[in-house]
Amino acid sequence: MGLRAVVDDDIPVAAGVYTAFMFKDKAILWNELPVNTEGGPLEFDRKPRQGHGGGVTEMVGRRHFVPHVPGTRFLDASSAGEFATDAELALAANWDRTASSVKNMTFIALKTTEA
Repeated sequence: MGLRAVVDDDIPVAAGVYTAFMFKDKAILWNELPVNTEGGPLEFDRKPRQGHGGGVTEMVGRRHFVPHVPGTRFLDASSAGEFATDAELALAANWDRTASSVKNMTFIALKTTEA
């Protein structure tokens, strides 16, 4: 039927309930946030004695990529720092569904009692 399947033998199980996830195409999108560092996202380092006497200039570029699930919103009121920790991201209370219906979500969790 033209669908792609990813098989993972490490499916989460708790109290005999197995949780599998099913995703639509483009279920997780990526965005880039501005980098808050002194001097901006680019930094240059000059090393005049390298490069057979011609010198070398190294450029470091910093980028912050953030995943986003369409139809959801993170409620960052409970985040202690500038960015949420893994523990804070795992809490269901920190998330809000903005999709008008569950049918409009880009992924589902399928819970079964059989492996």
